[in-house]
Amino acid sequence: MVVLPLRADPLANDLTQVYIAVSIARDHGWSHIYSLVLQQDLFERLRPHAVWNDGAWFTPAPPYAWLVFPLTLLGAAGAVYSWLAISLLSLVAAWWVAAPGQGRARVLWLLGALAWYPVLYGLSLVQPGLVMTAIVAVAWRLGESRRPYLAGAVLGLSVIKPQLVLVLPVVLLTAGRWRILLPWAAIGAALALLSVLALGSTGLQDYVATLAHQGQMANNRYFTLAYLTGPGPLGYVASGAVMAVAVVGAYLNRRASLARLFALGIVASTLAATYWHLQDFTILVLAAWLFWRDHPPAWQRACLLVTVVGGEFAWGVTPLPVLIGVTLWLGFLVTPRVSQPATAAATV
Repeated sequence: MVVLPLRADPLANDLTQVYIAVSIARDHGWSHIYSLVLQQDLFERLRPHAVWNDGAWFTPAPPYAWLVFPLTLLGAAGAVYSWLAISLLSLVAAWWVAAPGQGRARVLWLLGALAWYPVLYGLSLVQPGLVMTAIVAVAWRLGESRRPYLAGAVLGLSVIKPQLVLVLPVVLLTAGRWRILLPWAAIGAALALLSVLALGSTGLQDYVATLAHQGQMANNRYFTLAYLTGPGPLGYVASGAVMAVAVVGAYLNRRASLARLFALGIVASTLAATYWHLQDFTILVLAAWLFWRDHPPAWQRACLLVTVVGGEFAWGVTPLPVLIGVTLWLGFLVTPRVSQPATAAATV
């Protein structure tokens, strides 16, 4: 699933797009990283036997390219293998700080994550999902340890793939955990400003055009609620409804543990996103660990199997089962527990 494709062609993955963007930045400046002409030229030189299409366009915001920049000094293949190693280390780090349980039972959480198809699929594409998982896990741990400002600073790094935690800031704000949001918002705003300055007017126009085109591609919304509502306004209404439900849930759970609030924000983000792929469900690994830490009833824990199995077979049986599983999960998180454990961090 992961090793064989990389052995066959180590550049047949999404990190190659980032390598191309960084290479363009070195040769032509950051304002040209979204130039399709330059991207196609370098793509055809790196992979002369591959087909150039809109699936090979570089679409992330500049901070992702800045983060990967040092790895590109190792060459295209070297950057791919280095990012894979970082991804695996990120999974271990996230597991170390966030997974529940003790001893052998705790090890099973790591093995289970490594065996889940969305995680393996993300690794095969050399995606940033596991790095994002580690970022959010570390931020949760820092918040849990009464270091909210540092937690927010770490969450600022989530700009590399912000849709994975789209609703989390709204949840934290509604629940009164504003101290985490201040540095998060400051770092996000600073990186956004730096991105605009680096791109300039021409680069910004290219970026907006790229995003507009990607937003029209059916495969970019196949794993979203648009699968049920179809493209167009209804999809955005559904996303807005999920956000509204998450806000209500955050208020009802404002005295709940930070683990529950983070899980609520992540699960709501999964349903509210209008741009989502199978590998993006990787972030739900962390949500499951945090949800479990909040000691949900056994029947709710059992219902997580709907999400697990739905994600495992999503290509074969359509996204409907996994979307149903995540919707049920959101319902569990929105509804306050009858007896919630007291948390000293309730006013963080």
